[in-house]
Amino acid sequence: MYLLDSLSRYATERSCPNCGGHATRQLQRKYVVTRLLRCPDCQLQFRHPKATAAGSLGFYQDAYAQEDGITTDLPDESGLQRLRAEGFGEKNVDIYAGLFGRMYPGRTRSEVRVIDYGCSWGYQALQLREHGYDISGLEVSRNRAAFGRERLGLDIVTTDAELRPGADIFFSSHVIEHLPDPGQLLRTGLGLLREGGYFVAECPNGSPERRRCAPGLSRKAWGMVHPNLICADFLSHAFRHHPFLILSAPSPTLTDRYMDWDGRSQQVYDLSGPNLLIIAKKSRTSASQPFSNLKSPI
Repeated sequence: MYLLDSLSRYATERSCPNCGGHATRQLQRKYVVTRLLRCPDCQLQFRHPKATAAGSLGFYQDAYAQEDGITTDLPDESGLQRLRAEGFGEKNVDIYAGLFGRMYPGRTRSEVRVIDYGCSWGYQALQLREHGYDISGLEVSRNRAAFGRERLGLDIVTTDAELRPGADIFFSSHVIEHLPDPGQLLRTGLGLLREGGYFVAECPNGSPERRRCAPGLSRKAWGMVHPNLICADFLSHAFRHHPFLILSAPSPTLTDRYMDWDGRSQQVYDLSGPNLLIIAKKSRTSASQPFSNLKSPI
């Protein structure tokens, strides 16, 4: 189905889904009819034929599945207890729970409001709640969102309009690479943050430094499920009016890097790891600037 759809839309226009730029160039090709393009204006790397909003929504309602035993599988009670005992494996958020506390040292964790955007059935939101944070989430899959609400007692909604603004931290883990318009995540996140709040996002690393280290893995990081391959250049450009830290993850130096950061500068560190992490701060001066050159700037 994916290849047939790609073939049928092979000749569609190649403009950037983020900024609308037309001078895109090809970086890679797979299966003859799918290409990875790069926009020289905003630096987004995206799949062509491009994902559509309607197609993406339907896919995540009915067809999306991962084989890791956690991302899309709804656990029974024994399965949930097993996940707890195993610390949720690669979905463990202890490092972020500690980092969020460092961001607000003068508050109790219950006073720090976090949005987990793209939270599936709530396996990370659940952990953050157990760490003491005031957590709410968004998940477009109605079935997974209902599981988190009904079985775990989590505050999970299915549309952006239901999210309350004024959050202290907007957190997304492996979401932006799935979206037809990655700018949606950036606009939504900053729009929901209070002044001084933090935008924290992790995704597969599509930076040249990572591609040189693992060319085969990088090639597998984009395709049907991931229409975007996010690189540090794209994030740097998008957040160019905001203070930020960008580095690869997982990183044992994450907390140290954050503690050394002045909260006003823009810092980029090692980019060779499998994932990419950005921490951006919404400050008074940055909030007054245009947000990149996205189609609907804040």
